[in-house]
Amino acid sequence: CVVAANSRFYTTVQASTQPHIHVSSPQFRCHWKFDYNQGNISASPENGSINPFVEKTLRVCLLYLVPPTTPQVSLDITIQADNEFYSVLPHLQERNQPRTLEAVAALPKFLACPVDPNNPGNTQVNKTGLGSSAALTTSLVGALVHYFAPPDQINVTMIHNLAQICHCHAQGKVGSGFDISAACYGTHVYRRFPKTLLPDLLGQLEHEEATNSHLLNALETIENLAEDEWEDDMVEPLSLTLGPTGSSSSSNSSHQLQILLADVRGGTESPGMAKIVLNWKQSQRPPIPHWDDLKQLNLKVVSLMHSLSSQNTDTEERVDYDALAALPASQWPSDLALTRLAQTFVEIRHHLRAMGEASGAPIEPPAQTQVCDATSLLPGVVTCLVPGAGGYDAVACLYIDRPAVRQAITNLWSSWESPLLCPLNVHASSEGLRLEPTAPTMTTTT
Repeated sequence: CVVAANSRFYTTVQASTQPHIHVSSPQFRCHWKFDYNQGNISASPENGSINPFVEKTLRVCLLYLVPPTTPQVSLDITIQADNEFYSVLPHLQERNQPRTLEAVAALPKFLACPVDPNNPGNTQVNKTGLGSSAALTTSLVGALVHYFAPPDQINVTMIHNLAQICHCHAQGKVGSGFDISAACYGTHVYRRFPKTLLPDLLGQLEHEEATNSHLLNALETIENLAEDEWEDDMVEPLSLTLGPTGSSSSSNSSHQLQILLADVRGGTESPGMAKIVLNWKQSQRPPIPHWDDLKQLNLKVVSLMHSLSSQNTDTEERVDYDALAALPASQWPSDLALTRLAQTFVEIRHHLRAMGEASGAPIEPPAQTQVCDATSLLPGVVTCLVPGAGGYDAVACLYIDRPAVRQAITNLWSSWESPLLCPLNVHASSEGLRLEPTAPTMTTTT
């Protein structure tokens, strides 16, 4: 079950009058210059930093989208991200603002990351666990496809496949792919693509880059992978009866559940966390403790979500969410699908903590456990847990979408001191990749 957030990356691609590809990321005070020559891209020695997600996405996409005989590609590319992908705490502190949802929502868009006081040439980037690398990659792929491809050849499947290739290439491994899928398709049930699908291509790309040989040898493989359906059932529609955040919906509305996230001071790089867990998994004999239990519990979550959706449209089985919103989950009737969902998440958290202890990865650290336990006791809260790969960067709460419930959660988080929490202006969204009618306006505030 993949729940997408409404926070976005925005990429604009325009023709340039200069004979190179210029990529600008003003929020990170980064600029990269590349030269294109008949299928190959070379990074300028003037570049002060390297971003593999930008560079490798350009390599793969231009190889696929631009005829190999093209002598030169000249582009101006701008990449911007919603504030919620990165910690907003420094911006609130700079403005002497409280750690409230209202203060976060009032911040200007596209704020620049703070400068490191110990190294003025660097920015401080603290992620909040929303999948920024996948969102960046998908946004850049989508913009390049829209710029180069004929309109009748553009489809989300092709963009998804290219983005999966680029993201795995940049990470140097084949991941689960759920974050790219969420960026493309929004909220849905995701079944990962076959693990054997990409390793040969990735090995070929890495070899040709390392030996400075021509990438055109990989073009046919990229074309086949980009244009084919990888699996028939990779993406299954899922309705979470999600509605506009903070709605004052009644029990007759289809808008019943929502997601709320909090930024936690301090962050953990998910690739490192994932590697620790995967190394532990490989050392275990089947059945793998906790890992296999979580697989079954995840299927149970999907089943219960489907059940909630059907109940919400059936007048005879419709749940009184208003009444449930006034009670903690421990007092909900035991025969409700929502109650079983809350209990299932209790089991999921148990196995995540146990797997973290067994592997040595802080999937749900003790400080996060205290926050999640306290939040889960509030009326109207289905669950509170550590999202993604775990660690110290965020907490997520699934709750009944009523203003009083949301206010109670944000009040608790805004007053929490250890660790320091800050509610984020984020809610769940059913929508994935989309084309914006105009380029977003960038703030000059730093």
